[in-house]
Amino acid sequence: MIDNLTKLKDYVPLFQTIIWIGFIVVFFLIYKKTISEVIKTLILRIKKGSSIKAGPIEIGEELKGMQYANQTESSPEVKTGSDGQQRENHRKKIYEKNKGLFLTHLIYPSIKSGQKFDIYIYLIRHKSDDLSDIDKAEFFFGHMWGNKVFSEKTRKGIIGISTSAYSPFLCTCLVRFKNGDEVQLDRYIDFEISKIYDKLE
Repeated sequence: MIDNLTKLKDYVPLFQTIIWIGFIVVFFLIYKKTISEVIKTLILRIKKGSSIKAGPIEIGEELKGMQYANQTESSPEVKTGSDGQQRENHRKKIYEKNKGLFLTHLIYPSIKSGQKFDIYIYLIRHKSDDLSDIDKAEFFFGHMWGNKVFSEKTRKGIIGISTSAYSPFLCTCLVRFKNGDEVQLDRYIDFEISKIYDKLE
């Protein structure tokens, strides 16, 4: 009996670990929705320029001075009347000129040596997922990529390209349509999100 108890004593740390893992799993299963809502709230506060502090981490402090653009309220700084209408007409012309197309990008910390982020750049269309009228998109990143033009067609419903970089750069893109039309787009591939990534390390 004593020998059996002695043998079981060696397994106590293992049992404790299993219990803790089980507790954590159950906790996340029960409070999954609440945790998700907390994360969404934190993201919303950061977008509005609020400072979020958890222990030594503080995010968004430098954004607190920005004015929040509320969709339903105006302020003395907001242009209205004929000037506001001119600006709205300008926006509409950009939509029309681009055929509703824009470049967007996502970045993630890179595991590649000498690179800071892995980058995914792709086309999106305002209020539509239809890219069937596009023949191909030609991406250009400049001399650091040997001045090469990367021609891409639709792959699984997406027209885009991925790369890696150690610093921000300008991406230009020539979109060629099946009817012969062309649209020139550009996007600055910024690393502003690194302010958050760096503080979380």
